[in-house]
Amino acid sequence: MEHRWGHRREISRAVHVGTRSGLAARGRISNISISGAFVVSPLPVSLFSHVVVQFTAMVEGRRTKMVVEGQVVRKDGAGFGMEWSEFAPEAVRALVTVPPFRLADPPQPHAEWEPVIHHHRPRIIHS
Repeated sequence: MEHRWGHRREISRAVHVGTRSGLAARGRISNISISGAFVVSPLPVSLFSHVVVQFTAMVEGRRTKMVVEGQVVRKDGAGFGMEWSEFAPEAVRALVTVPPFRLADPPQPHAEWEPVIHHHRPRIIHS
């Protein structure tokens, strides 16, 4: 059964994803809506676990680091489907409304990523 709200957009956005336990990996959002997204990533997640997604977006003409939290609601061999913790967060609305030619940013170097989870040192999982 489909639980998505809003129109799904196919995109290719480089992201970093992390779990509350401190695991972190690179990934890519392959489709997005105002209620969730599908993230292609090697990050081992469990259904209903909470994840943090970090990416860079254009906000008022400036590249801005964005963080969105959500819960894993579906898994397959390529990655996982997630629902945002907050319906239509500002960062996601910006991604959904940006013209397609601005959606595919090159991956950011790993050194620029700052973990959101401060209690544990992230363990990086390479694909």
